[in-house]
Formats: sequence, C-alpha cells, structure tokens
Amino acid sequence: MEIAVLGSTGQTGRLVIARALERGHDVIALARRPDQVEAPASGNLRVVRADVTDPGSVTAAVEGADVVVSGLGITKKQDSAILIEGAHQIASAAPRVIWLTSLGMGATEGALGAVNGALLKRILRHEWDAKDAAGRAVRDAGGTTVYAGPLTNKPYQDDGRLIRAEEFKPRVLPPMAPRAGIAALMVAEAETPHFADADTIALFESG
Repeated sequence: MEIAVLGSTGQTGRLVIARALERGHDVIALARRPDQVEAPASGNLRVVRADVTDPGSVTAAVEGADVVVSGLGITKKQDSAILIEGAHQIASAAPRVIWLTSLGMGATEGALGAVNGALLKRILRHEWDAKDAAGRAVRDAGGTTVYAGPLTNKPYQDDGRLIRAEEFKPRVLPPMAPRAGIAALMVAEAETPHFADADTIALFESG
C-alpha cells in the first residue's frame, strides 16, 4: 500500500511515517520544506515538496497514493485557512483520507462539557471554525476524522482504539493520547478501513 503523509514534519506526522514504514508500506512524505523531514532511512520513503498554499502541488504529490494520512496543524501565526484548503485539496485528490483533529471541536463540540468546551473554544478560537470546516470536508468526501485529546510523547502500550464520535460519553477531563498511539491507529485504519465517512475518537486505556 502507498500511504501519503500530510504534516510530515510535525511530531505526530513523523511517527505516522515511521509506523507506516515499519508495517512495510511505501510512504510519500509531503512537506513544504523537504529538508526538515525526519524519518528512518528507507527505500520505501519518498519525500515530495508540497504546500497547501501552492495550488496543485498537493494534488500532484498524492497522485497514485492509496490513502492520505494527515497530521496537518497550524501555529497561531499561520492563517487558519491552511487547514481548510489542505482538507479540500486532499479530499478531492485522494481515494481516501484519514484526518487528525482535536477533541472538543467540530463534530465533537460539547464532548468535554460546557465549561471546558467554552474554555477550549476561547483558547483555540484562532482555528476553531477552520477545524470544523476541514473535518466536514474530509467526512463529506468519504474520509475518516480522528479526534484526539491532548497529545503526549508517552510510549504507546497497544491499548488504543477508535470509536464512533456518537458513542463517546461527554467527560470533564479529556482522554490523553500518545502520539505513537495515534500514529498506530491511523495507519491501522488506512490498512483496514472500519470508519469510512465517519467521525471517530481515539481512546486509550492508559489515558
């Protein structure tokens, strides 16, 4: 299988690349700055320059890929429209998309209760509407959104699973999510789709 990774220079994107290579897949790492891609040396890895602000570059980069796994994120200094544009570009170009986003936003608004939900909206107001629009673009194209709580660098204990967002019972404290676990779950969903056209939430027993 050929897996394209968007957001490949980020902490989670790097782990997605490593997991996919470990599983024996061919990987296309999409990066605005290819020299910043940190990944295991492998003949199965191809690094391609692609920038969602450069129309057509993402479309060309994912040509031939079976699925795109995205860990795309933005900083407070970046235009939040990057998320929406990136989602639309890959949703129209790739056969399947698995899109990582934040629990409590978009389709999971209210999952953390009224107080924490309001606090989260205030903290992440810069990207709030953009993440909702990006998630809907992916889902409307038949893709899978993966909502995750605060990401950690803790080792993954093979105790993670995806559930449909509507099955999640609101809680005050968000479930923590190891980045390595998120990478493992997203690659597993790429290999064997169980949640096409669905919003999912990543849960970990240790979180």
